[in-house]
Amino acid sequence: MDKAVKLDQDVSIVIPVYNSAQSIRELIRRLVTTLEARESTFEIILVDDCSKDDSREVIRVLEAVDSRIVLIALDQNSGQQSAIKTGLAQSRGRKVITIDDDLQQQPEDIMLLLDEIKKGFDVVYGIPDRAGYPFYRQLGSNLVDLFFTLILKKPKRIRVGSFRVLNRETVEQIIKDQTPFVYITAITLRFTKNIGNVKVAFKQRRYGKSNYTIKKLSQLLLRLFYYYGRFNSDYQRRK
Repeated sequence: MDKAVKLDQDVSIVIPVYNSAQSIRELIRRLVTTLEARESTFEIILVDDCSKDDSREVIRVLEAVDSRIVLIALDQNSGQQSAIKTGLAQSRGRKVITIDDDLQQQPEDIMLLLDEIKKGFDVVYGIPDRAGYPFYRQLGSNLVDLFFTLILKKPKRIRVGSFRVLNRETVEQIIKDQTPFVYITAITLRFTKNIGNVKVAFKQRRYGKSNYTIKKLSQLLLRLFYYYGRFNSDYQRRK
């Protein structure tokens, strides 16, 4: 697929989905309402990562009545980051937004991201006020942020997260990256430090519960160091 065909949308929304049957209808409804008000052409790509609930069936129903909704159904669970990369590879937007499926990030705030990236950034992250955020989750975010700052040279004033907008050039760089362990922000930091932040709202999860644990945080940090820290100097020399 050539570039002229690929860039036929103003905005692509990529959503990794796992066990979100209860939230996905509201998320899509609010995204569509927000984007239609902006009068943008758009697509919403939902990457179902082998959900165990009815998420896939819910998306199929939505897809059948709105051609702007696209389901990518993975045959095996690949993890959130790989699911996002799969969605990025199928996206056709000049700007691409990633947002979680649990309604903790507010669909209406995508307008803030789109307005901020017009200032010339390659990537803009939406950073929430996480009042009441569990201590161990905040600790995990801080440790990952420290890794990105010390090892991948992220600007200290910049915060990162899963709610972001990327320009097309950055998306193409991410798609081409062949690192076996996928972590979108780590890949992004290899190619650009031209990153912006904007404050966004944060809501507590209404459906289901997070499967985040201290054990998973430890495994994440080890993998980040192995794939993006240990070999980062070799990667820079190859560029």
